[in-house]
Amino acid sequence: MPRATGVIINPDLPDMTEQEQQSQQHPDRDRLTGHDYDGIEEYDNPLPGWWVWLFTLTIIFAIPYVMWYHLGAGPSIQDNLDAEVEAYGAQLLAIYGDLQPDAPTILDLRSDQAAMAGMAGLFKGKCAQCHVADGSGDVGPNLTDDYWINVRDVTDIATVLTQGVVAKGMPAWDRQLTQTQIVLLSAYVAQLRDNPVAGGKAPQGEFVEPWPQTTIEIVVDEEEPESGTDERLP
Repeated sequence: MPRATGVIINPDLPDMTEQEQQSQQHPDRDRLTGHDYDGIEEYDNPLPGWWVWLFTLTIIFAIPYVMWYHLGAGPSIQDNLDAEVEAYGAQLLAIYGDLQPDAPTILDLRSDQAAMAGMAGLFKGKCAQCHVADGSGDVGPNLTDDYWINVRDVTDIATVLTQGVVAKGMPAWDRQLTQTQIVLLSAYVAQLRDNPVAGGKAPQGEFVEPWPQTTIEIVVDEEEPESGTDERLP
C-alpha cells in the first residue's frame, strides 16, 4: 500500500516518497553520514564540482602570490602607493612647474579651484588623521580659525609642512612630498581659515592677522622726474 506522505513521481516505485525515489535514482546523492543527533540524521551531500575546482584553483593561485608579493620581490601596497604619489607629484610639476614657497605664490594659488580640489584629497590622506578632513582639528590644532601655534606668516605653513614639529608629533613631509606639492598644500591650508567650521577645536596659539587678499601692494612715492623731463624748467 502506498505511503500517505510524499508525492509519487515514479509509478514504478509506488511505495516510496518523492525523496526516497530521488535517492533511489541517484544513489551517490543524499548518503547518510551516520551522524545522529536527537533523531536528526546528517546527509553527506558533495559540493558541486565547479565549486570544488574553483576553491582548488584559489589555493594553487595563492601559493605563488604569497611567494612573490609577501616573501619575494613583488611590490607591496605601500610601494604601489608611493609610485602613485610620485606620479601625481610629477603631474603637478608638469602643470605648475617648480613652485617656490613664497607668499605671492601661496596666496595666488588659493584661488586655483582645480589645485585646491586636488589638494583636498591630499589633505584628507595626509592630514585628516590629526586635523580632521575639514581642518577643524582633533589631535592637531584647528586650522580654520585665526589662531596659530607655529605660524605667523603664510610662508610659515610651508616651513611647518617641510620641517614638521617633531615635539608635537607633526611629521616632516619633505621626504614624501615634492616642493611643488608642499606649496600647493600650503595654499590649501591657508584658505581653510576663510571658512571657519562651527564646533571646531578650541583656538590654540596666538592670533594671526588675516592673510592679504591680494599679493600686489600699490605704493605711491614722490620720485624725482627723469632726466630730460624736469618740469621745473620753463
